[in-house]
Amino acid sequence: MKNWRMLILGVALAANTAIAAPQVVDKVAAVVNNGVVLESDVDGMMRSVKAQAQQAGQQLPDDRTLRHQIVERLVMDNIILQMGKQMGVQITDQQLDQAIGNIAAQNRMTMDQMRSRLAYDGVNYNAYREQIRKEMQIAEVRNNEVRRRVTILPQEVDTLATQMGAQNSQGTELNISHILLALPENPSQQQVDEQEKLAKQLVGELRGGADFGKLAVTYSADPQALQGGNMGWGKIEELPTLFAQALSTAKKGDIVGPVRSGVGFHILKVNDLRGESQNISVTEVHARHILLKPSPILTDAQARQKMMQIASDIKSGKLSFAAAAKQFSDDPGSANQGGDLGWNSPEIYDPAFRDALLRLNKGETSQPVHSSFGWHLIQLLDTRKVDKTDAAQKERAYRLLFNRKFAEEAQTWMQEQRASAYVKILDANAQ
Repeated sequence: MKNWRMLILGVALAANTAIAAPQVVDKVAAVVNNGVVLESDVDGMMRSVKAQAQQAGQQLPDDRTLRHQIVERLVMDNIILQMGKQMGVQITDQQLDQAIGNIAAQNRMTMDQMRSRLAYDGVNYNAYREQIRKEMQIAEVRNNEVRRRVTILPQEVDTLATQMGAQNSQGTELNISHILLALPENPSQQQVDEQEKLAKQLVGELRGGADFGKLAVTYSADPQALQGGNMGWGKIEELPTLFAQALSTAKKGDIVGPVRSGVGFHILKVNDLRGESQNISVTEVHARHILLKPSPILTDAQARQKMMQIASDIKSGKLSFAAAAKQFSDDPGSANQGGDLGWNSPEIYDPAFRDALLRLNKGETSQPVHSSFGWHLIQLLDTRKVDKTDAAQKERAYRLLFNRKFAEEAQTWMQEQRASAYVKILDANAQ
């Protein structure tokens, strides 16, 4: 459930003002399978989108166009929530509390400050919690369904890792805004031609200085349309394959597109760029240890006492560390090697073991250390710096391939769900 973790307070508030505003008589804005989208939901989001746009200095289209975008967003949310109910997807109170805590932290607020902010904006806290729960359910259903459609072959990872390794040492991260002019399933040539003509027209307007956010709210079928199409920061490799290459030489302020995909025509704007170093070096430790595990016949206190005696015998020269490990250690994986754990990152070890190990100097032996496994005697044999760029490059290549394919599949999946659902949009003026 990654997406809801990125919610900021303003976005979360936007979905709740409808609840805060009293409604005398509610009406149905759309029928979605066996459910409905209410006019109060549409009106509430209309108010909040306008409020946010005013605060951000963003232009918006006329009310009719804006209402269409909002209804489509609420219809899609309704479809996914119905799927989640059928699948038994539930968000526990613990998960919900953690998510809200993350939102507060991202906005540099305590929970008390956040409640006060919500109250100031006229938002009921319980209603706010339920809206966040819905956002999490939507993300859970979408992520679970789309992940199953993503396949990544080892050859793809190797190829992308090689390409990334051949790039300059400074990688590029972009802040992108996006407009999607969607096509229906199995579009006619006339529909394709009309959308392509519109896409080229919009590109011309944008390059002539038109407001990207306004056009995104007006025309885009992307989920980020109501935020002016802004997708935030991301690596170029995370973007769909079809237009990742088009952005490889793009500069700040460039308008890229239109780019055709299976779901429609895309227009991109590069809001900003930044770079980061890709060279990765980590410290590895070579350590050995002796482990005594408490048992029904060896209490925790007795294990500690026995370990202290072993430490004393090693210090006096009565026993070597390796001999003591072979004789006494309860770790079958290292005992026969004299307690040798080989070269590893300290992060793989139990926190207590790791912290004790990092305090040692080369050749130094610890006092008895208690961890979740029992009592340890630890000796640091050596440390080294290791270049992990290749391994990290492959890991990053896999993650970027997944994000790229996920983005492509998510849009297709949402289009399929919308096409297969029964949706009837009601004219607000006719009710």
